[in-house]
This record gives sequence, structure tokens and C-alpha cells, in this order.
Amino acid sequence: MNPTYSLIVPVYNLVTSLSPLMKKIDKTFNKLNETYEVIFVDDGSENSETVQKMRELQSIYPNKISIISLFTNSGQQSAILCGMKEATGKYLITLDGDLEHRPEDIPNLITNLKDNDIVFGIFKTKTHRIIKRIFSAIYSFIERLALKYPKNTKRSAFWLMKKELAEIIINFNTLYPNISVMSVLSTKKISIADVVQGKREEGTSQWSFSMLLRLASSLFINNTPILLRLYALLGVILSISSFIFGIYTLYIKFFTDEYIIPGTTAILVSILFFSGILILGISLVGEYLVRILQNIEKKPLYNIRQKFPKK
Repeated sequence: MNPTYSLIVPVYNLVTSLSPLMKKIDKTFNKLNETYEVIFVDDGSENSETVQKMRELQSIYPNKISIISLFTNSGQQSAILCGMKEATGKYLITLDGDLEHRPEDIPNLITNLKDNDIVFGIFKTKTHRIIKRIFSAIYSFIERLALKYPKNTKRSAFWLMKKELAEIIINFNTLYPNISVMSVLSTKKISIADVVQGKREEGTSQWSFSMLLRLASSLFINNTPILLRLYALLGVILSISSFIFGIYTLYIKFFTDEYIIPGTTAILVSILFFSGILILGISLVGEYLVRILQNIEKKPLYNIRQKFPKK
């Protein structure tokens, strides 16, 4: 008999936080009196103790825990997608293995799902570094304009979704998955729930600035043509400005006595500016083409080394 809830936990080089996480999950669902399964996805951990700890927990909860071990570190989103394909529950939940997402908040997600397809857990207060918070605020503003998702909703990496939505997301064909973005693209029946950001018990954040930029690119290049449209708008603005300036120059030359002094500096600056714009546009189109070719090649998002199914 399939469980009601499937919890997907991507793990990379974590050990000590897994036992308290599992205890909290089990305690939470015992209170709810609901059936569940936990799918641990080892995202190519370099620490051999990670899988060993998962196996140890599986011996304690043999009918609750499934383990999937990947060959290499494929990224959090790919690891979650792998777990989603293995999930058998009516509802899917994802949470981090470092206890930053608290299992105690899962009942709040369940309550706020109601008739929606997905509910995102939103931290009341954030303890992330100031740089990440600034980047997140700017990114969220642009994302809201691009995706046009419902008013008063936000998205996060801590969510509960219906199986029907998960099946739609699994069928996306992209090498740069962003599951919460894919959810917003697939449905507008979205809800949010206030949750508390837990204290990280182990490890440090894997989100470097370069990874944040890569995550942003998965939205602005893979899921929306907004960058191309902005570049086209910039081209229109520059063309109109150049035309107006040209008309103004001809007016000065033929209808006034003013004399325009030619300036090599101004010419050089203009050449450098427009050259930069052209190079930017070529690079942008090139990035689109590269991603199209990568998708045509059908390179796998991840490669499974081994599975340890629940009993």
C-alpha cells in the first residue's frame, strides 16, 4: 500500500544531522497519524559516511526509508527530481537534510495546501548572509515580473505538492531544472505558509555567488524569453536615440549658426559602448544556442549508482 506522503531529502556530505532529522519526521507523522516514506538522495557525496549513515537509519526504519545514490554531484534540483520520480505518495514534500527546513512545520504546509496544487513554506525571518538576501530580493522582484505568479505568493525550496503536479514537472525536458519555477509555470493554484527557519546542524551553505547566478539563468534563459525581449527593447531605445540625435545634428548644421566641434573621445566612447552592446547580444544568443544543443544531446541530469529500496 502506497504512503500518503513522500518526503524527498537531497543529501550532500551530511552525516550527523540525518538521525535527528529522521526522528523529527517520524514524530511529526505519528502525531498526524499519516503514512509516509522518506527518499534520501545521496547527491554524489565525497564522504563515504553519508551513505553508511543512511543505511544505518534504513535498518531502524526499514519500511520508511529508500536510498538513491548518484555517481556525481548533480545539483540539489536534479537530486530532488530524481527523488520525485521514485516517490509513490499522494503528496510530495521536499526539505533539506541539514534541519534548516523543520519537519515540525510540515503540518502547517498540509493545512495551507487546501484546494491548491502546491504550498511553499516561507521563512518568517531569514538568517542568511546579507549578500544572499540582497540577491534574493532583486531576483524575486524580476522573477515575479517574468513569471506573473499570483499576488501575495512567493516560492521557496521547502514545498508540498500534489502528485498530479509532480508528474507534470517530471516531464519537463531541461538540463537546468528549477522545480519551484517549473511549478509556477505549471499551475497558478499556489499557496504559502509561514515557517520558521531551523538552525543548520551540519555543513555550510553550498550556494556560492556563481551557483546563484546559474540558478537565475535557469529562469531567465530556460523558462522565459525576457532577456531577449529586454535586449530587443534596448536596441529599439538606442536606435530611436541615435535617430533623434542625427536629426538634431542636421538641424544644427543647416538651420543654425552653431558649430559642433568634432570630438574623438566622444566617438571612441560611442564605439566602445555599441561594441559592448553587440558583444553582449551575441553572447546571449550563443548561450541560448548552447542550451538548445545540450537539450538535443539529451545528456542525463543524473546517473544512479545504486538504489536501496524500502522493505
